Amino acid sequence: MSLHESLPIEARFSYDHTQPLEVRVEFLNDIGGAVTWVLSRDLLMTGLHRPSGDGDVRIWPPCRRHGGDTLWILLQGRTGAALLEGLVAPLDAWLEETLRSVPSGTEGLSMDWDEAFAHVLAQGDG
Repeated sequence: MSLHESLPIEARFSYDHTQPLEVRVEFLNDIGGAVTWVLSRDLLMTGLHRPSGDGDVRIWPPCRRHGGDTLWILLQGRTGAALLEGLVAPLDAWLEETLRSVPSGTEGLSMDWDEAFAHVLAQGDG
């Protein structure tokens, strides 16, 4: 396999209104393996319109000037990187569904703050 090989990959996006800032993306391969990344919903929404992200996740929107309809997502981990290309229309429609569930700006009202603080405090005990 080449370092620059292009392969189709299935991605499943999921959203839980109790974790309103997060989008989980499960990437599946053809032999039953999966890798899950947790992305910011705001990052994905911004990436539909302008370059966004810093560090492990970066997103580039389609080139509207040239009639593009795909965006690019770069995921960088400790052992490698993947550059993913996906259609904008289905992602945009899916993100609109999440906004109907939890409108932008109201995420804090949907969070279980006691659980969030307990999780942060538990990480400090290790």
